[in-house]
Amino acid sequence: MPISLKSSYEMHKNKQALEKIKPEIEQLKERYKNKPTEIRKRTMALYKQRQIKFLDRSSILNIASQGTLGLGLFQTLKNAALNSKLMWIADIAKPDVILAFIVGALTLISMLMMPGVAEQQSALLFLIPAVISTIVLLSFPSALGLCWATSNVVAVTQTLILRVIITREGKALNKT
Repeated sequence: MPISLKSSYEMHKNKQALEKIKPEIEQLKERYKNKPTEIRKRTMALYKQRQIKFLDRSSILNIASQGTLGLGLFQTLKNAALNSKLMWIADIAKPDVILAFIVGALTLISMLMMPGVAEQQSALLFLIPAVISTIVLLSFPSALGLCWATSNVVAVTQTLILRVIITREGKALNKT
């Protein structure tokens, strides 16, 4: 979580920086509208000047750690005996309706809490992943649902922490 939190924070900072230079990029597009290579070159120079990076060390480390963890979890679950009981779920090798709806609700909550949600216009963009996750988990083992639910809880927690950090940072900038 600390790696992905740092990566999310850096992504948020990049988004803010991109919003600030949007007028300059529009000017470049207008000035060099018939020269796409010049637009790309000058845009990349502007990114470098403003220290906007789309793929930094923390992002790469985040991707690598999640990939490794996911592969390890997949191998563990593939070889494990999934006929045990957990909480209300009688057999985690079989689908569980309650868990599927919990995961769907958690998916919806995590989608609604993402930074920049106010800019989105269609509620379907948030509802579709929640519905799909619910439908998928109605036919897959509950072990996958538990993993998915845990991931969503971590994502919601991370988003809450990120919002607190961004809010504090914004208040500190307003004081100066």
